[in-house]
Amino acid sequence: MKKKGLGRGLSSLLKEDDFITDENLLTVDLDKLKAREDQPRKNFDDDSLEELANSIKADGVIQPIVVRKVGDKYEIIAGERRFRASKLAGLEKVPIVVKNVSDRKARELALVENIQREDLNPIEEAISLKTLMEEYKLTQQELSDIVGKSRSYIANNLRLLNLSDYIKDYLIRGELSPSQGRTLLSLETEEERKKYLDKLLVKEVNIRDVEKKAKQSKNKTEDIFIKDICERLTEVLDAKVKIHEKKKGGQIEISYLNGADLQRIIDSLMNIYNLE
Repeated sequence: MKKKGLGRGLSSLLKEDDFITDENLLTVDLDKLKAREDQPRKNFDDDSLEELANSIKADGVIQPIVVRKVGDKYEIIAGERRFRASKLAGLEKVPIVVKNVSDRKARELALVENIQREDLNPIEEAISLKTLMEEYKLTQQELSDIVGKSRSYIANNLRLLNLSDYIKDYLIRGELSPSQGRTLLSLETEEERKKYLDKLLVKEVNIRDVEKKAKQSKNKTEDIFIKDICERLTEVLDAKVKIHEKKKGGQIEISYLNGADLQRIIDSLMNIYNLE
């Protein structure tokens, strides 16, 4: 039996013996198909759909829609965009390839196909990755094996979910890149993030500028913390205390006036820790 290719994306998701054959390639009424409720992709660009619909009017649906049988319907695993465009083109029937897969495998295939085609916006992708991880109790490494991406790629995408909804909307609309979004996360407050978001959008600053600001804010926070500790220790010991930070570790310096003062400080420390 002659095998046909699935095109870019699914050919790398399915095993070699999962290619299209005459047995699993069908042409069915469009109303026999239904979209998955947990389809990773939530946003479809109207202009892009119109372009695809025009292409389908001219050449038909070149790549079949991948489905599985659910009741008396065919649930779409991969190809919802082709399904929607076929409706716009006024088609009554479309080619499908039927796969016998579990709920989990269907979800994995839908996610991976969208990622490989770069059809998802960064937030849709991050939500889908998180859902798979939580629902099937996967580690980041296990998930990276499934979707064919590095563990750092998974981790970096999941970090975007820590952004506020306000900033996420810019990622969804494509006005902010994932790398810019992750850089904004390094800033301490939402106020700072919104301020530098506006500057990034008008190209008043770049990613390096935001990283520099984040580092300054971190150093400032650390300086305030160290100063507070020094003041508290100075009050408790009634002696001047300095903390010297290094790349690794550091030193605590306690000043004393004479031998008697040193003994007093030692006694104070021993009392604090109930030492005899």
